[in-house]
Amino acid sequence: MNAETVNSIFWQSTKATPVLVVCLLLAPGLAWSDSVSNSPAGTQIDYGMPERLGRQVAPSPTAPWSAPDLRGYTSLLKTAEPSPIDPQKAYNLVELIDIAERANPETRVAWEAARQAAIGVGLVESEYFPVLTLSALGGYQSEAFPAPKDVAPNGFFRATLNQIIPTLNLRWLLLDFGRRGNAWDVAKERLLAANLGFNRKHQEIIFRVQRAFLALTSLRGKIAVAQSAVDSARAVRESAEAQLRNGLATLPEVSLARQQEAQTAFDLEDVIASERDAQVALAESIGIPPTVPIQVTDFSTLPPPAALEDSVDKVIDQALERRPDLIAKVAVLRGKEAEVRRARADYFPTLSLVSNVNTIAGRAKVTGGNQPTGWFSAAEPSYGVGLAFQWNLFEGGATQRKVELAEAERRAAEDEVTAARDKAIRDVWKAYTDVRLAIRRLDVAAALLDASQKSYESILESYRRGLETLTNLLAARRELSRARFVDLDTRVQLLNASAALAFTTGMPPPGP
Repeated sequence: MNAETVNSIFWQSTKATPVLVVCLLLAPGLAWSDSVSNSPAGTQIDYGMPERLGRQVAPSPTAPWSAPDLRGYTSLLKTAEPSPIDPQKAYNLVELIDIAERANPETRVAWEAARQAAIGVGLVESEYFPVLTLSALGGYQSEAFPAPKDVAPNGFFRATLNQIIPTLNLRWLLLDFGRRGNAWDVAKERLLAANLGFNRKHQEIIFRVQRAFLALTSLRGKIAVAQSAVDSARAVRESAEAQLRNGLATLPEVSLARQQEAQTAFDLEDVIASERDAQVALAESIGIPPTVPIQVTDFSTLPPPAALEDSVDKVIDQALERRPDLIAKVAVLRGKEAEVRRARADYFPTLSLVSNVNTIAGRAKVTGGNQPTGWFSAAEPSYGVGLAFQWNLFEGGATQRKVELAEAERRAAEDEVTAARDKAIRDVWKAYTDVRLAIRRLDVAAALLDASQKSYESILESYRRGLETLTNLLAARRELSRARFVDLDTRVQLLNASAALAFTTGMPPPGP
C-alpha cells in the first residue's frame, strides 16, 4: 500500500467523522489545561475526581488544606453564658453539686435523650389511629380514541379534558397480630431506660464533683501539713545552730538539719504544684471552663460518714433494687424481647380498612364525530370503601433473618445484664470493705498522730537541754510529718469510700 492510498483512506475517514477527530485532537489539550489550572508553578495535579470537586480538598496528601472563612462555625464554640461561680465565695460540696446539675451539659444531653424517647412513645401510639390523606390532580388532557368512520369521519374521537380531581383517602390498620403493641412495648422500655439513664447521669456527676472536691480540698490540707513540716524543720535547724554556737553540736549535724529543711521546702512546692490539676479537675466535673477560679471550703466541715449497720449482703440487695443503670439494663432487655415478638409478627398478614372519596371538577368536550359536543360539565363524585388484606408469602427469608437478628440482640442484652450485675456486686463489696477499713484506720491514725506529736515535742525539748541527739530529733520530726499525712489521708479515704459506696448503691452522697 503506497502513501497516496493511506492518505486517501485517512481523508475519507476524517470526512465521515469530523466531529470525532476534532474531539480527539482537543481532548488532551483540554484535560491538560484543566489539570494545570490553579496549580502551583503549572504542575499537573491528578485529583482523581472532577476538578470542581478536587479544588475543595487539599491538592496533595502532603499539603495542609486551606480553610475558608469559618467564623460562622467558630462563633458557636465561644460561650456567651455567664459563669455560675462567684470568685469571691467559698463553696461547700452541696453548693457545687447544685451548680454542676444545672451547668453541666451532660445532664442536658441525657434529658434530651429522655425527651426523644418520650416522643418515640407518642410516635408509636399514633399508629393506632387512621391515616387520612388529601391529594389532588389537575391539568389539561387531550386523548384520541379510534372509532368507525361512519361515526367519526376522521377515524377517531378526541376527548379534551380541563379538570382537577381532589381525592380523600382513608386507611386504618385493623389487625396486625401484635406489630403495633410490641412496638409500643419497645418504645415504653426505651423511655424507662432513658429516664433511668438520666437519673444515673446525675449520680455520676454528683460522684465526680465529690471526688474532685475532696481531691482539691484535701490537697490544700496537704499543703498545710507540708507547711507545718517546713516550720518544724526550721525549728530543728534553729535549735541545731544554737547548739553549735554553744559547742554542743557539730557542723555535720547542722548541715543535716539544713538539708532536711530544704527537703521539706521542696516537698511543699511539689504539693502546691499539684493544686492546679486538682482545680482543673473540679471545674471539669462541674462543667465550667478551667479558667474560672473556684474557692472551696475545707473538707473538715463535712459531717463524718454514718457507721455501717447493715451487712454487705443487705447492701448489695439494696444496690440491685436502687441502681438506675442496672434497672435500665433490664428495661433494655425487655425492649429486646418485645422486638423479637415484633419481628415474629411479620409472619402474619395485616387487615386494613380503606376508603376514598373524589370528584371531577372541570369541563370536557369530544370532537371528531359528525357533530362536536362542545364544552360540557364533567363534575361527578366517586367513592368507595373496602378491606385490604396483605400477606407476604415469599420474601427470600427476610423475616426469618429479622427474627434471628432480634434474638441475637436479646441474648446480648441478657449477657449485658449479667455482666452489669456482677460488676455492681464487686463494686459494692469493694466500697463496703473500704469504708470498714477506713473506719478502723481512723482511730489508729489519730492515735499515731497524737503519739508522734508528743514524741517530737519531748525530744525537741530534751535536745535543747542537751539531753538528746540531733539524729533522734530529726527522726521524730520525720515521723510527725508522716503521721500528719497519714491522718489526713485516712480521713479523705473514708470520705471517698463513703461516696463510692453511695454511688455504687444508687444513693445520693451525704450532705451537710
